Amino acid sequence: MYDTGRRPTIRDIVLLLSADDAEVFKNHLGDGSKLGVKVQYSISPRAGTAAALQAASDLVDGSFIIYYGDVMADLDLTAMLRFHEEKGALCTLALSRGVRLDYGVGRLDGEGRLQYFEEKPILSEYPVSIGIYACQPRFLSYCRVGSDLAADILPHLISKGERVYGYVTDQPHHDIGSFKQLNQAKEFLATKKKQVPLSVSRSQNKYSDI
Repeated sequence: MYDTGRRPTIRDIVLLLSADDAEVFKNHLGDGSKLGVKVQYSISPRAGTAAALQAASDLVDGSFIIYYGDVMADLDLTAMLRFHEEKGALCTLALSRGVRLDYGVGRLDGEGRLQYFEEKPILSEYPVSIGIYACQPRFLSYCRVGSDLAADILPHLISKGERVYGYVTDQPHHDIGSFKQLNQAKEFLATKKKQVPLSVSRSQNKYSDI
């Protein structure tokens, strides 16, 4: 959950976990006080992202952000939340125009003749979902219609005419759910660390390994 205002701040965090991995996070994060936040845990069977969110609905008491645990993004959350509030959206989805596809893409004419081909393009007209949502509490009432947020809930919201918006960024994101992507994320962090002024780096040194 986050507090609205000129500069929204995130103070309450709920981790959606299964019984298989809950203890690892609890042992490492505790109640969140050492990080200056409040951390709570919702433990439920692995039944999909929407099902996990619905199981945690009793812990949500206001506007909230969904942030997938295997995603790292250089995203201005403050700007995204302002956009969400200005639009009066039920749900705002973070989208990136900076992601390359893993495959070559072609376009054919009516006879099957190749008219265009590009290897691993960035399709800016089709921005990619990052895995970050800003939502109003009423969003939770839709989580019962399916088990997956992206495959079930978002299409249903759009079909119902709900106010669903996309906040677009040119920054790529990193899916750290694979070793390949994790190495790319490490390289990205190393580059970002070099860009931080020395005075700032020293003052924030206790967070350098996060």
